[in-house]
Parts: sequence; C-alpha cells; structure tokens
Amino acid sequence: MASFVSPIDYPSVEDLVRGEVAEGQRSAHVECTRETGRRARAAVRSMQGARRTAFFLEDDGGFDRDTPRSYLRFFAQLAAVSPAMANDALVHFGLEGCAHTLVAKLSAEERALLGFARMSLFEPEVCFCERPLLDLGAEARALVLAWIAERSEAGTLFVTVGQPLREALLMPGRAFWEEEGRLFAAEVDDGTSGEGAGAAGEPGTASAPGAGAPTDGPEGADVFDEVRVCKIAAKAGEATLLLDPREIDFIESANRVNHASVRGELYPTALTMDELEATLERFGFFRCHRSYIVNVQKVSRVERYTRNTFNLVLSDAPHTSLPLSKGRADQMRERFNWR
Repeated sequence: MASFVSPIDYPSVEDLVRGEVAEGQRSAHVECTRETGRRARAAVRSMQGARRTAFFLEDDGGFDRDTPRSYLRFFAQLAAVSPAMANDALVHFGLEGCAHTLVAKLSAEERALLGFARMSLFEPEVCFCERPLLDLGAEARALVLAWIAERSEAGTLFVTVGQPLREALLMPGRAFWEEEGRLFAAEVDDGTSGEGAGAAGEPGTASAPGAGAPTDGPEGADVFDEVRVCKIAAKAGEATLLLDPREIDFIESANRVNHASVRGELYPTALTMDELEATLERFGFFRCHRSYIVNVQKVSRVERYTRNTFNLVLSDAPHTSLPLSKGRADQMRERFNWR
C-alpha cells in the first residue's frame, strides 16, 4: 500500500506561511493569483526576523547599467564575501558568456539566472520567489532546480508563488493550489504502490474497459480482440476530441480535474487517473507521480538533484519537467530496463 501525505488546507496564504514555513519548517510552493502572491511576500517579510532572507521578484531585473560581473561583485560586498564568490556564482549559473554584457541587454532567462546568482551569495535561510521557473529553458531550469535542492538540503526554506502546480511539484517541500481564497495541499505518495486517486483529491481505483485484459472464449481459451482502437475522450470547448495516445505527452491531475497535454495544450477529460493509467499503460505510459502519467516515448532524460529528488524532462517544445516520485524511480528503471 502507498502511504500518502494527509490532505491539508489553509484559509489564507498568511496562515499557510505561518503554519508550513514559520512553524512547520517546511518549504511551500503555491499555485495562486498575483494578489495572493503579494500577500505571501508580505507574510514572509513579517516572519523573517533575524533570518537571512532573499527575494526573487518578477519585476527585479537588476541594474541596467551594470554588467553581471559588476552587479554580483556589488552584492558580494553587501554579503561580506570575497569577489571570488561572485565569479563562482557567474560560472555556476552559466553566466560567464555574458559577464561583460550590460544587464539591460540580457535576455529574460539571463536576468532570471542573475537573480538566483545574487541570492546564492547570501546563503539565505529563507527564500521567497515569484514564478522562479517562468523564463527558463531546460538547461537553465535544471541549474535553478539543482540550486534549490542543494540549498534545501542545507536547511534553506523556500516560499515560491505563481507557478503552475506542475512546477511547484518539482521543488522540495509541499505544493499547494488556490481555490476561492483557500490553499489546498497537493496529495503525494511515496510511490510504493500503483494505487492512486481517480481525479485529484478523490481516492479510489477503477478498471478501464477495453484496457487489454483477455476474455474467456470458446472452451476456456483466452482470446484477445484482433483490432483494438483506443481514443481518449477530452473536451475542447463544446467539442469532444478523441485523442490518439501517441499524440499525448502526459496526463496531469490538478485542482480536481484531469487533463491530457497535447503539443502544449491541456484538454480536460472525465476519465479518472486510474482509468487513464490502465488504458494507456500498454501504449508506453507510466504513472510517474500520483498526479502525472507520462508518455515514456516523450521522455528525453531523467534528472536527479538530490538523493530523493527526480524529474523527467520531455522532448516537447518547452522541454516540460514532470516530477518522478522517489519510490517510482526504481519501478521505472526496472520496467523500462534503464540502468
């Protein structure tokens, strides 16, 4: 049997920051509105006290007339660390190629990496981040997730806001989503069982009809259908789409609704996660997380940031990252003969 984190919810983001971070000493990653994100930032400021706290804000792009090198050296002085630490941060976040470029001319991704390089100089005890993965490509995202995992293992508490639940689940700590002002914890498992929820937050198992089980034929022989047609029904406005499993990149369960992702678009489906898993398994899909079923043909690499933190990077256009539960990583290696 799988063990699950008990469902929990908070009436406000202030209560969440107090309960999870200040008292629970756990990182929290929240899919929420901008207004809720602003309130979360204020709540972090009010609880920080004497703790070293760093902020990564969407509208903080650095000093336009500086270069990344001069910008980081300035903050190295504020952090009372040597200039060599600024150079190390440049290299660690892949910014040495633009070290002498004016900040005003940096790309959105380079500006984001510069923000994380700045925070790293302070070895913060608490980090608040607005949409930390928003402007990052696959390689930059891997750098940032590795740094977050490293700092988390060192004891840093993170509060991130505004990102989709899919990204929130990639980071160490507990993920939350907002509905009518309340914040609900995403349920996660340890991956030790294939049992899971139907729709998000609705426990239960169900068998999918036509999932490939043999039927009793004449004289007790096992007989399979000669021709099997499998389509996943999903909605696009008022229309019903019949999706070919080969077109689906992954299935996502979020906010009590299940979606099929096809070429970057999410289409809601009435099928439960258990029904989808049973139907799609024979097409090379794998339940990598309580809330995700991935088309393994679309997986380009597996990333490991800490002993217990795994992500799957897809070969789709945005190089989507999906969480891989700790216990399911071994199952995946065994099933697909990965070494």
